[in-house]
Amino acid sequence: FEISMILLSVGIWFYMKKNNYKNILQKMLVLFIGVLLFEIMSEPMWRNFLLHRWTFIYHDVSWIITLGWVNIFMVSMLLVDKLFSKYTEKAKFWLYLLFVTIITTPIEVILLNTGIRGYDAVLTSTMTGITIPFTSAPIEIIMVTPIIAALIIPFYKIMLNLFKLD
Repeated sequence: FEISMILLSVGIWFYMKKNNYKNILQKMLVLFIGVLLFEIMSEPMWRNFLLHRWTFIYHDVSWIITLGWVNIFMVSMLLVDKLFSKYTEKAKFWLYLLFVTIITTPIEVILLNTGIRGYDAVLTSTMTGITIPFTSAPIEIIMVTPIIAALIIPFYKIMLNLFKLD
């Protein structure tokens, strides 16, 4: 799992380099910082298992899981920006949320089913008990993912503008 996240990141970097994107490492770093800040703040809710010790940077915060989120966000933004380039930023924002949710949901289901990811009792005690059809994953994944994305994407976009990386 760890190696696949690293290879996917390298693949995204090569794709962006090949397509003449500028400031790729800086963009990925800004996104990494945004996701990492969220991961640190929400750390008590999630549990990461079956990852090597070298992937953890703070309590149960894994830079590999953070990198996985970065990959999801970057792929979502690249797809939306390519497929819907003529749309307004407002419309693209909603599409980013949709794409992040569509990509995240099956990945989260796989992580839960393989035991890599789990939820703390403080979180499961507030869940509805409704699952995503044909899975044992909580429906809350579909509701929470756009909320997470709605925090991280504006952080990313604002930081790009602030540091003139776009």
